[in-house]
Amino acid sequence: MSALMGSGALALWLDVAAQLDRETDGWYVDEHLPDRVDTGGYLRARRYQAVEGEPAYFSLFEASTPDALASEGYLSLVGKISAQSQRIRAGFSNVVRNTFRVRASVGRGLGAVVASWRLKAASANPAGLVAAMDEQVPALLRRHGIVGVHWMEAAPEVRARMDSVRAVGQQDRSADYVLLIEATREAEILPLRAALLSTAALAGLGWSEEGFGIYKLLYEVSGRPAGNEIILGDRI
Repeated sequence: MSALMGSGALALWLDVAAQLDRETDGWYVDEHLPDRVDTGGYLRARRYQAVEGEPAYFSLFEASTPDALASEGYLSLVGKISAQSQRIRAGFSNVVRNTFRVRASVGRGLGAVVASWRLKAASANPAGLVAAMDEQVPALLRRHGIVGVHWMEAAPEVRARMDSVRAVGQQDRSADYVLLIEATREAEILPLRAALLSTAALAGLGWSEEGFGIYKLLYEVSGRPAGNEIILGDRI
């Protein structure tokens, strides 16, 4: 059973201005993640905070297909944003964002932590490198404490459709390939980082590492059955 809920994913890494950190937490819980899931096509959304590496926050949105990431409902959201959203987004920095096609995803359930590797193929013809990583995914899952492994390649045509209507964010940096490894504890990631998936080991396999971080789960929201609405009062 795949731990990811579809073949499309939107991944986002960023820092948040310190004075907006608390308000941003509430915005993700009350508005941003639920709005995305409720558009249709998006099946689950998660937000994480770094325990190692940077940027400070990582978000992952799962969709039924890559095309579903740019559904009409989603495009209507990003085409117009609230005053609060504008204020919060103005506090974002070091933003890396892209839409992805899931090449392989194994595991069941969610890990308490996830490690992300943002990779770029050093070769002009990356097909062999990508296929070799495809084959590594099941073996990585067999390691102690590893509960999910997800290997994704960029779907730039989907991001282009998003950016054509976005009110903000067109200049966000991008990522070509992403490897996500979910685990029960941070300590279960460290042996992989020290050996098989170290910067040097990846370089030896033909990959340039553009970013690495280990993130703890803050919040997860998935689609809920119709009629199961939750009414929120004012938060304090």
